[in-house]
Formats: sequence, structure tokens, C-alpha cells
Amino acid sequence: MKPVYRAVALILALTGFAWVCPCTAANTTTIYEFNGGDDGVWPYGSLLEYKGEFYGTTWKGGTSNLGTIFKLTPPAAGHNLWTKTVLHNFTGNINSYTDGAYPQAGLIYDANDGKFYGTTNQGGQSGYGTIFALVPPANPQGEWREATIYSFCSLPSCEDGTYPQASLVLGADGALYGTTSKGGPYYGGYGTAFRLKYGEDKLFRVIYNFCTVGYYCLDGYRPVAELIADKQGALYGTTPLGGNGSGNSGIAFKLTPPAAGTGLWTQTVLYNFCSDGDDDGCVDGASPAAALVFDTQGNLYGTTQTGKVYHAGGNRSNSCSGTVFKLTPPGNGATGWTESVIHSFASGLIGCGPVAALIVDSQNNLYGTNSYGGELDARGVGTVFKVGPPHRDGTPRTLTVLTNFLTNIDDPSANLNPVGPVTLYRGALYGTTLYGGHQGGTLECQAGGESGCGSIFQVSLGAGAPKPTGGGKSNEPHGSGDDGVPAPTTD
Repeated sequence: MKPVYRAVALILALTGFAWVCPCTAANTTTIYEFNGGDDGVWPYGSLLEYKGEFYGTTWKGGTSNLGTIFKLTPPAAGHNLWTKTVLHNFTGNINSYTDGAYPQAGLIYDANDGKFYGTTNQGGQSGYGTIFALVPPANPQGEWREATIYSFCSLPSCEDGTYPQASLVLGADGALYGTTSKGGPYYGGYGTAFRLKYGEDKLFRVIYNFCTVGYYCLDGYRPVAELIADKQGALYGTTPLGGNGSGNSGIAFKLTPPAAGTGLWTQTVLYNFCSDGDDDGCVDGASPAAALVFDTQGNLYGTTQTGKVYHAGGNRSNSCSGTVFKLTPPGNGATGWTESVIHSFASGLIGCGPVAALIVDSQNNLYGTNSYGGELDARGVGTVFKVGPPHRDGTPRTLTVLTNFLTNIDDPSANLNPVGPVTLYRGALYGTTLYGGHQGGTLECQAGGESGCGSIFQVSLGAGAPKPTGGGKSNEPHGSGDDGVPAPTTD
């Protein structure tokens, strides 16, 4: 290692930062631009790869402008264009048909019953969101079938929760688990975690109510991120609010199932963000809005929207913030989980404000997105980044910017603001941008000062790219299903 790099690495090691390589390459391709109207508007959620095709949702657009489910098929041999198919148009609660509306989350696939599952933020019987199943056709030329399998606020006072924003996850027991951002048994509703199990009973059950500990919700509240499951059946997640840190800055938590198999689960707070005080901007991160992810060693990783460590000589008035953090499980005499910041997004030049979950590959590389910032700072509208694996000599992990999304007035189809996680498939990352892409020529594709209906992009990682891992999600086949869509009950 050259002396100058060795010295910089030592400084970074002492401050806890990842070494940053501000590198970009012409490796990014826009593979689809949403056109608005029936085609869909604003893809919030992640993409799901299944058999070489990608599945996702748009928050608005479709025949009722209440969102869509779509499939993206790669080009046939000798062709360049990807083909997008709308599989379902959400219609909400109209004409006595109780459908969802405004999906914000991606889909999951249950390989055992062959169905896709997801949530909508609104719609359903009472307008507070749904869980739905998407059933593929029996033959390739047939129609896909979507059905609402649970409507939130089905219990008195909405004790089952309202307004789910996150994707579902398949637990080790084959049940579907998720969170609602509001609702529950307390005034105003602070969110719930729930379980939906198929079988003879077809039960929906609330497994945890947030804001049950302390006046200031020491157990967190308003969860917006999906849960992840371990092989023992425990669940892990984050809340952007609550906890014991300064400024009501959120927590990372674990939910453990009851020994008897029924009743509420036990929550353990793994970390309170902004525990180091907020005088210097919550140096350990604040307001996590994304799911956690396991690496192959059992460590947890995630992002926070805000919080930062100021670099020496940096501009303290810079509004850019956010972190990548690591949670190390107890060991070597420690009784609790230990949090460390891998990278602090303080400069703006490599991106700011991560709101999406990280993904991890088989070599413990991490990949993520920033919703704004980038190479041109104020004109930057997001980045895709990679955090390399731990170095054997103990020097900090390397953060590389893979792509800068730029606001370009000469390119009306520029990609703007990635808010979902990327998907790793065959040596490339695939993801969505909320804005950018085709502007559609209509007001429905303009919001927040940005324009465009959204896009889907591809970032090539080159030859020899590592394979993806499960990352702590349990999406392997579980349980048994039937040919129809079961209708759960509540208990």
C-alpha cells in the first residue's frame, strides 16, 4: 500500500468511516420508462426476479389510477427492447369489489404454492390497505388473477393495523409476516406487526403492537420497513421513530415468538439510534426507514435516512445526511448488539438520504441506493453504491459509487431518485427510480418539483460478479397451498 493511501486508511479507521472511491462507469442502462396513464406511474417498491423476469408495482397509474402490478420481460434474442405487461390494475373499493389501492411495496413469491403476495397502502373493505395474492395463469396465454386476502381495519378500532407500506416476508413456519405503519389498540395507532398463516384455520393475527413501552414509545413506532426472518423463526426490523435515543430517532428490534405458540411476541430493542446525542448530528445514524439484512456471518446491516459524522474541515451547514451501519451480535463477553457506522453520507457528492434496504452477495459486498445527491451535489438525484467486504488487515471497507443519477435538462428521460432497493441477477443490479423516465405530458407524472413517471435501470457489475444470497429473508418453499386463494379469518 502506498504511503499516502496507508495514511488516509489509518485516519478513516480511527474515525470509523469506509474508504470512498468516487468512481463511476458507463455501466448503467435504462431498460424501461413508464409512460403514465394505464402504463403506471411512480414505482416505489423493489423488483422481484423470478425465472429471469422482473415483477413490481407502481403507486399510481393503471385504468383507475390506483396503481398496478407489472411484469418486465427481457428482450428476445436479436432484440433490444424489454417488454412490460400490466398484470393487474388496482381498483379500490368500488362497485362492491374490495380491491387494494396505491401499493408502495414490492412482491414476494412463495415457491410452494406458486403465488405472489403483496400489500397495498390503501383500499380494501375499509380503505386502510390490503394483503393480496397474485395467481399466475395455468397456461402462458391465460390471465393472471389477483384477490384481496385481507383488508386492514377489519377489527374494532382498527386494532389489526392500518396503512401497510412494507413488503411481506415468509417466515420459517411458512406464514406471511409484515408491518402496518399505523393502527393498533392505542389512540391514533402506532403500528403493528402481523402474521397471516394459511391452512385449515387461515388465521390473521397481530403479533406485536408498537408503542407499548414507556410514554415516549421506547419500543419504537410507525414501522415502514419489511421484516426479515431467521431460521429459528425470529423476526428483525426497524422503526424510524421512538426509542431511547435523542430526538425520537428510531430503533432496530427483534421479535421472538412465544413459547406456547400463541399470544403476542416478545420484542427486544437491538439498538437505539442517536444514542450518542444529537449535538453533532446523531453520529450513529437516525430514522432508519429500511429493512435490515444479514451477511453470511450473522451480522445485520442497514441504512438510516439522517444522522452523520462531520468530516474534518467539512461544511457543517450541508444538509446531506444518512448512514450505512452494522449491528454485531453479542459475543466475546458482550451482552448486547454493537452498532458501528460503516459510512456517513455527509458530503453530498456520493449521495444522501438512503431510504432503501441494502442487499448482500455471496462475498459480503453490500449494495444500496441514495435517494438524492451525487456527483453534482445539489443537482444530483441519487446514486447506486457498493460497500466492499471487510479487509483482512482491519482497514475500513471500500465504498464505491457505481452510478450517479443526474438532473439533465437536455435529457427529459433522465432517471431521478431511486427509493427502492436493487436486485442482483446474473452479474447486474436492477432497480427503479421514482421519477424521471418518460414525462408522459400529463400532470400525473409531475410531483415535488420533479417530472417523469419513473424508470427501471440496469447496472452491470462485469464478469465474475458474485451471486446473491438470501440475505436473511426466508423465501424458500414452506407449508402447503391449494389451487385457490384462501380467505383468512381473524382471531
